[in-house]
Amino acid sequence: MGQIPFSLILISLLVTLPVYHTTAHQECSNLNTVPHQVRAGYWFSHTNRYSPVYNINTSFYTHLYYYSLSLDDVHSQVALPPNDQLPLLATFSATLKAQNPSLKTILSISTDDRHQTNVSSAAFSSMVGNQTLRMSFINSAIELARNHAFDGLDLAWQFPSSSSDMTSLGILLAEWRARINEEAKNSSSTLLLTATAYFSNHLFDGPVDNLDYPIDSISDNLDWANVLCFGYHKNSDLTALDAPLYDKASHFSTSYGITSWLVAGIPACKLVMGVPLYGRSWILKNKMKNELGAPVVAMGPRQKVSNQTGLMAYSEIKETLKDPNIVFVYDNQTVSAYFHSGDLWVSFDSIEVVEVKIEFALQKRLLGYFLWPISFDDSNYTVSKQASEVWLRNHDSPYDEDENGFEQAPSPAQPPSPAQLPSQDHALTPSAAFSGSRTHKLHLDLYILLFLLFYLSTI
Repeated sequence: MGQIPFSLILISLLVTLPVYHTTAHQECSNLNTVPHQVRAGYWFSHTNRYSPVYNINTSFYTHLYYYSLSLDDVHSQVALPPNDQLPLLATFSATLKAQNPSLKTILSISTDDRHQTNVSSAAFSSMVGNQTLRMSFINSAIELARNHAFDGLDLAWQFPSSSSDMTSLGILLAEWRARINEEAKNSSSTLLLTATAYFSNHLFDGPVDNLDYPIDSISDNLDWANVLCFGYHKNSDLTALDAPLYDKASHFSTSYGITSWLVAGIPACKLVMGVPLYGRSWILKNKMKNELGAPVVAMGPRQKVSNQTGLMAYSEIKETLKDPNIVFVYDNQTVSAYFHSGDLWVSFDSIEVVEVKIEFALQKRLLGYFLWPISFDDSNYTVSKQASEVWLRNHDSPYDEDENGFEQAPSPAQPPSPAQLPSQDHALTPSAAFSGSRTHKLHLDLYILLFLLFYLSTI
């Protein structure tokens, strides 16, 4: 065989690379089971006393989540709520679909369950690591969804804490999908399967800093993943933005998180961005020092609606903002908002912030967004309505390829301390972002092909 010029090999590389760069777009166009769009909301079951199911304005959503049930760690099955909550679970879907027959309801199973505070992530870890226990869990979840007229199931594991957890999670999703497909043969419909996940595909603010989600299994087996794009600074001793769209000083931002998932190989049509309907509050150390990054002495006071310190529902924020002495700040660079009054300081997503975030999701060609939780919206569903209107108004608008690409989020100007960020090996660089992903494997195949070409040229 004649020698192949090395220049020809380089040309082959340049021609082939764009094909792999657009793999996610091709996968999106070939998927027929994924919904056209998702405008979802999580409804917290413990909020029924002030946000009853029958009062939900279903016109603003395509999917509503019942949040949540947990795990019976004795039998490795989905645990039922207390007896007084059982009627609510039984009538949730029927009540909502009576208002909006096209609405889809999804039952979320979480480690964050108020009915069983003793159930932790460790219980999920034990379950997913054992095939027999996994099947017990899967079968109980499917049976519960069918018996209560849910259209799908959601796993909200917050969060896997080891590499074995991530491996087992991938296996669980594959087995769950297979069982759903098998069960659908005897049903008129196929259950949806989603997961609620960390804001980044790489967990870096927990005890272990080198955990990546099982990207291939998520892409292959989930209808979509709901990304928790908020709660970036829960325990800060300084005033901080809870859910900024951009942050040039750190990786704690929605743009960084969404970009990391896309670069890792998740198709945009299987990614749903979270938007918070709460504010993170603090008590200032000195009410005269009320700027971003000012010292605080404690979380904000317990609120009636959220029933938690440090959290304010949007409905409570809206009432507080009626005070003419409140100082409201909208930050255009980070796309975030906060206000302060006396020694109270609150970071939240204002209407302006929500609009820009929805437009960001559209530019990235994401499947949709979800609101967390809709129970915290005001009685007029102001945020839910605004988000829905912005999405529907712009959903079919054309976007330039530059806006739709997988570019990296703004890089940190000055990296935070090592305790805040992942190690250098796990920053959002091409080598780390593609690690363990479908795209990484495609590039590996390309390099093997080039090596073979080079080898053949020497024969």
